[in-house]
Order: sequence, then structure tokens, then C-alpha cells
Amino acid sequence: MGCFWTIGGPVGIALAVLSLAARPNPSGAETASSPRPPSKVFFEVPHTDSIAVFDFETRRVIRQIDLGSEPKPPEEGAREAPAAPAGQYVYWIRHNGNDLSVIDTTDYRVVGRILLREKGPGSVTVARDGQTLYIPHYQAKALTIFDLKEEKQRVIPLTGFPGDIAIAPRGTLLVTSRDSNQLLAVDEATGRIRAVDVGRNPVGVAVTPDGSQAYVSHDTEAVVEVIDLTAVPYRIAKRIKVKGTGGSAVAAGPDGKYVYVAHCCANSSLTVISVETMSVTCELSLAPKGLDPTRIVFSPGGDEALVLNSGSMNISTFRPPCGEPVTENLFDP
Repeated sequence: MGCFWTIGGPVGIALAVLSLAARPNPSGAETASSPRPPSKVFFEVPHTDSIAVFDFETRRVIRQIDLGSEPKPPEEGAREAPAAPAGQYVYWIRHNGNDLSVIDTTDYRVVGRILLREKGPGSVTVARDGQTLYIPHYQAKALTIFDLKEEKQRVIPLTGFPGDIAIAPRGTLLVTSRDSNQLLAVDEATGRIRAVDVGRNPVGVAVTPDGSQAYVSHDTEAVVEVIDLTAVPYRIAKRIKVKGTGGSAVAAGPDGKYVYVAHCCANSSLTVISVETMSVTCELSLAPKGLDPTRIVFSPGGDEALVLNSGSMNISTFRPPCGEPVTENLFDP
């Protein structure tokens, strides 16, 4: 069954978004690869070999994709699908192997697979032009950079178990490293790695739309670090105390004003942080207790946020920044 991984193992519900192109920056300054809010979200259906497609506009699951009959894996590095323009294909990780399923979003068919050199792929991030994939490998302690146009992959060894990944300005990839308690800044062109020491067990990382800050959440420490990406080298601008540990996911809102941190398990909550003041704006409870939020995405207009809860088909939605979350089942009529 395919899924995204968090640090420590696979989760029961996964995510891929259809809209992948970067949002334009009116100032002309270079920004991070901030994906346009998605029009559709792809979920793993727990205990099956299928994926559900959720449409933000209709608020319904509009399709289920069966992965059980997908094409046989090709030779290493080969592809059975043409190079993808931004947003046309979704690349889906199957955690029981080392390959990606390629899903054509025009007709929701699995049209190919990509075999990776390294095992244990944890997630996949698509570059703003849709032509490069970034894949951290938990088991191999490595990062794969896959060029879709040239059909070539390059592997960069890392200094710890990689978790979440975010794209920063100037060709830099940010990767959380749980066992080394660091945020790794990887130069995509050279493979050179610079490390920023952070708190214990860093899990999530997100970059603000203007590319000036990164936010790092932690599994076992109730803190979120703000990393100054304009400094050379990068430095911690502030450590923000939060109520909950289990910081399983972090996302920057599309308006650039707030960052959202999800806390799992007994905490089951969201912390909303002001980018301007670098302080907690509000804290939102997720019900019922025991939910395991793993990803946060936003509607195309940015007026609604969707929280994915691991191990079920439940989602929690709220109006940013501080609306009360409501939990519902994706398959309820």
C-alpha cells in the first residue's frame, strides 16, 4: 500500500496535491517553491490498495484509483510515462518497495512507475517547474533528486534519518534529521550540506511563501524553531514554546501571515503562529482526542484548511487562522 511516511514509520493516510506550480511573487524577488493551494487532494484509503481523490470545490471524494493492477516496475530509472508538466501527474510512494506510481490526473489512471536506487522512500516533493522530484529515504539516510526530463536520478548521502523536506530559495533543500537533531540545508547543485542544530527529534519543516523563514516542529519537544533563511549561514531567529509535543506536521498558509503546526495523539491540536510577531496566535483542539494529524493543506482560495488524520478517512477542516475545526468522514454522504 502506498503512503507518505512521517519520522519513525509509515502513516495510514497519505497526501498528494494536484496544483504544483509556484505562486507568482509581485516583487520579483526569489521565493521558495510555494505550491499553489490544491484543487484536489489524493488520499490513501486505509487497508486497501487504492487512493481516494477529494475535490475541494464539491467537498466530496470524486474518484478511487486502484493501485492493485498498475503497470509492472520498469528497469532502474526508466519511466513508463512522458515527462510531466507541472500538475499533470501525481507521484505516489509505495512504502513496501522503492518505487513511485505515476498517476495521470487528467483521467486518474496509473500510467507508469519509477524505480528508485535507494530503499525506504519517505515522501515526494515536486519542484516548482514540475520537472524534478525530491525524495528523502529514511532507511538509506539519503536524498534522491530525480530529473524527470533527463530520466536520471542522483543520490546525496545525508548525516541522519531524513524526515520532512521543504524547498528554500537559491537552490537549497531543507530536510529535518531526527537522530542528529538538525535541520539539513542541502545545496541541490553541489550536494554540499550545512546543518543547523535544532531541538530534539525535528519532524516537520515549512518555508514561508516569501522564502525568508523556515519553521521546524518536533516530535518530543514542545517547541517550534523559526529559522532565518536570509542570514548566512542560516540561524535560529526564535524558539517558540507551544503546549503540545508530537509536532507531526507544519505548513505555511498561502497568505504568508500564519504558520500552522499539527500535534498528534493525546494532544490532537493545532498551534497557529503569527509570522510577523513569531508568537502563538491561537491554539485549536481537534476532536475526538487521539487523532493523528499528518498533513495540512489549503483550499484554492486559501479560505479553508484541511487536516489529514492518519489511520482513518477522517479529515478536520477549519477557516484560517483560528476557526473551530470540524472533523468529518470523507465517505459520509
